[in-house]
Amino acid sequence: MTIRCLIDGLLLPAFLGRGRGPVTAYDGDEAFHLEAVEALFYEIVAADTDELLGLEQVHYRLLRPAADFLLVGA
Repeated sequence: MTIRCLIDGLLLPAFLGRGRGPVTAYDGDEAFHLEAVEALFYEIVAADTDELLGLEQVHYRLLRPAADFLLVGA
């Protein structure tokens, strides 16, 4: 999936952890876990159906699809 920071517009690749663990986003070579509350500052730009369902199951309801959201094939 791809997420966008609402503060600076930066697009980041992100992955939902195996076993529905935390979302890990990558800013260049540096990775960080996106806390559920931090999701207020990001939006989903592209994701597949499995990723969207997984996000809801691990309390990332605050991470909303962007206006230009793209559903990609699973």
